Amino acid sequence: MRVVFTQINAKLPLYLESIGYDWHQETVLRPRGYDYYHWLQTIHGQGSCRVAGQTYILGPGDAVLFSPAIPHEYWATTPDQWETQYLTFGGAGVIPILGQNLTDYRLLRRTPAELRHFIAEHGPEVGATADPNELSLLIYRFLLLLNQTWQNGQQLSRQYATILQATKHYLDQNYQNPITNQELAHHSGFSSQHLNRLFKQAYHVTPLQYLNDLRLRNAQTLLLSQPQLTVEQIAIQTGFSSASYFIAQFHQQLHLTPRQFRRLH
Repeated sequence: MRVVFTQINAKLPLYLESIGYDWHQETVLRPRGYDYYHWLQTIHGQGSCRVAGQTYILGPGDAVLFSPAIPHEYWATTPDQWETQYLTFGGAGVIPILGQNLTDYRLLRRTPAELRHFIAEHGPEVGATADPNELSLLIYRFLLLLNQTWQNGQQLSRQYATILQATKHYLDQNYQNPITNQELAHHSGFSSQHLNRLFKQAYHVTPLQYLNDLRLRNAQTLLLSQPQLTVEQIAIQTGFSSASYFIAQFHQQLHLTPRQFRRLH
């Protein structure tokens, strides 16, 4: 469902321009950006977004906030299988709430449950004739929750930034090789359980979940950019223990086999 407000009271400190949930996301191209702040999150399936020269995969629980007038585009990785929720909003009250956290865009991986379920819980209450003051309050609550999520992540990263970033860098540089929790614990100086807990607080996934996503993202790149490579070769080059395991993991995330993905693109 989608609700768009054509008459907006821009005198309010915060105002809602549109809200959507249970939305089968179509391709959107915005070379000049959008007039409002735009929060977009994946519920099911997977999409890609391109902004500031970077392309990101948005899986379930991932979200991105675009600031106004920032060129961007996004599309379903698997046609007709990307379900999203979104808010577009504006007002002079946005900057005082988000403050230094507000940049051209912000990407969030595996958002916490309260933030992830916010639109689903409140969206059905919003109709085209809703009171603008109530909608302003709704955006206020959303921004406070978003700001709290960022602050929690910043406090954690300040305390453990060096170790967690080193762990993430190690995964980025060595994803093609076999990696275990025990190996990561040895490099970090933490126990496996403690490292998993801290890494998940910072990045919303465990190190091995991040590693699996990283391998799959690189596999997608190779499938599209290196058509001469077989699926078996790509599995080896991206660190999967076998072609069958690679195919199973690929299908679980994208609901396509690697060969089907390659044919579609």
